[in-house]
Amino acid sequence: MFRRIVILTIMLCLSLTAKSQDDADEEDYADPVVDSLLREYNAATSDTVRLRLCREIGYESSNPDTVIKYGNIGITLFDGRDSLNLAYLNGNIGWAYNFREQADSAIRYYTIAAELFKRLGADNNAIMYSVNLSRAHQMNRNYTEMWRTIYESLRIAQQNADTVNICYCYYTIANYYQDLKMKQQCMEIAGKDYQLAEQAHNIEDMGAIATIMSFILFEESDAISCRESIKWGRKALECLANTDDPYYLTMTQDANYYLTDAYLSLAELENNDAYIDSACYYIGENEKLKTQVVIEDFTIQSMQRKAMVKYARHDYRSAETMLHKAIKYACDKNIHEYDNSLYHKLSDTYAKLGDYRNATKYHDMHCAINNKTSGAQAMMEAAAFEVRSQVEQEQEVAEYEKQIAEKELEQERQHFRRMTYVSAAGGVAALAFVFFLLRMLHHTRKSNATLISHNEEIKAQNEELDAEKDNLLAINDKIRQSMRYARRIQMATVSSEAEIAEVFPGALVYYKPSEIVSGDWYWTSRLGSKRILALGGSAKSGVPGALVSMMTVNALKDTVGQLSAMSSVSPTAILRTVKNKIPESARNNAAGVTLCIFGRGSVRFAGVNQNAILLKNGNSVIMQGDKPGDMFHTVSEGDSVMLYSASTARELNVRGITPESFCQFISPKSHVEQVGAIEEMVSQRTQKDDITIVSIII
Repeated sequence: MFRRIVILTIMLCLSLTAKSQDDADEEDYADPVVDSLLREYNAATSDTVRLRLCREIGYESSNPDTVIKYGNIGITLFDGRDSLNLAYLNGNIGWAYNFREQADSAIRYYTIAAELFKRLGADNNAIMYSVNLSRAHQMNRNYTEMWRTIYESLRIAQQNADTVNICYCYYTIANYYQDLKMKQQCMEIAGKDYQLAEQAHNIEDMGAIATIMSFILFEESDAISCRESIKWGRKALECLANTDDPYYLTMTQDANYYLTDAYLSLAELENNDAYIDSACYYIGENEKLKTQVVIEDFTIQSMQRKAMVKYARHDYRSAETMLHKAIKYACDKNIHEYDNSLYHKLSDTYAKLGDYRNATKYHDMHCAINNKTSGAQAMMEAAAFEVRSQVEQEQEVAEYEKQIAEKELEQERQHFRRMTYVSAAGGVAALAFVFFLLRMLHHTRKSNATLISHNEEIKAQNEELDAEKDNLLAINDKIRQSMRYARRIQMATVSSEAEIAEVFPGALVYYKPSEIVSGDWYWTSRLGSKRILALGGSAKSGVPGALVSMMTVNALKDTVGQLSAMSSVSPTAILRTVKNKIPESARNNAAGVTLCIFGRGSVRFAGVNQNAILLKNGNSVIMQGDKPGDMFHTVSEGDSVMLYSASTARELNVRGITPESFCQFISPKSHVEQVGAIEEMVSQRTQKDDITIVSIII
């Protein structure tokens, strides 16, 4: 089981095709993407470029030697600034040693990668490499560290409300309990995992968990448990029916084999040969998957199941031959995970044939393996209970501290609201007082001829008025300071120009609110190899618009943060999720939003009440918002995409300019010239609305 977990992890993290070490010695790992990166590396003249290419080569290559070589080169090129590249380089090397089953080296590099990601705040990557570190500890038989690491990963995922990684950690823990034959604990964790995956509508993860449920129920070996195992196995196949991901295809193969085992057990328990035909059907279904996923473990399992069918049909000689073929194949490939079950079945087969000498021989071999593994399983089980108890205590303390922090935060918010109301009331009172004084001054001036004798009194009143005016100015200054502080809070919510430049080098951002704070916003992020750019605005400017924009950006960050780098990402689905997270009162004040997801040579677009412009070879293509589903466009180097808010479109329209013509007009210019053209347009009349334009070059 551990060998297969390693292979599945490789598929999940790096989307690489798993191959055995023997095959690795014979093949040259020819890959056009890796070849292209190697040529680019040889032609590079800058250490910064070489460092980036070392990371990309390690990510794309399926050859452990290549990954280790260029990973170490990249580490020597590290200049102390780009720690993210250093983290990925160590993670890549850790994968290579894990692939080779060199646990000590894998642990060393996985530990460095996980710690770097934690320092950088990249919890998603930190969790992924911590899970891999846990499996490396399992390979090294350090079960206490194995359990401690996986539960620490689960704690971070739960703290971040990261549903995807919570499911990933639960799935790994369930696999550990499955290896230990700890049914109750496995069912408990798998049940939590299935519920989370169902709430997140993650169909493929539901199928993977249903596969585990099918296996653990079959282990009971009674008719009721076998029928429950069949129910979960069918549910797994239903969830995984449309997948073409190699990782989930291995789950499909597992489900087919567990269904085979359950039907063969029912055939024996109820003496009904009809169940044997059902078992043969699922063996045949796995044969169809051979061209899509080829893992040596499944070749052994296929032989074993075919032998079990022969045994169920009382063809013991054919069963004996098939089991010996499976044992020889496992020996040739150095895979001994299934020796125990093969020896046990072969002992039963020889007993049926009346060859009690061989039956005893293979029974003794089966018992020897059981005695050898029982000690390791006992150690894993003891470590599991010890670490789990510690983690549960730590979670209780963390939950208590979280509740205290939430109460303190709520008290601070209430204090801020009270101060805001007091400031507003003071401002209104001051304005009313000034109005009263002005009216008094007006009447005083009209009666000046008759009040000459009271000049000294009037002078005193004027001095009092000046004092109140100074007080009013001070209050006004405080209000403006609060507005400027609110702007700093808002600007911390959206992406800075430096963050946009890091994701989209050479990007132009023109951001000019009509007031101190703005209803417009823009935000960018990375999701694996994908790049995300979003821009939106509120129907109102000033403070109301700024509040709506901050809620929208926070909902967008939360939604993107729950996505997996390996999953298919839909802009329309993201916007739909963001809409559901925003209160209806704020949703009604949102003017529009535009979301682009850039892949390699492509851009996916979705918009609500806003458009975007794609400029290709001097021609403009309007990416129209409010269309059902995603819009897909191919892009190439030199193309550019311009995003603008709904308020920007209104400002252009009142000046008699369409957004499309304006974007096409400024696109050939340099950044300085583009900013000058926008400033010239703004200066032609008083600005009424917020103006936000983001232009990126592919």
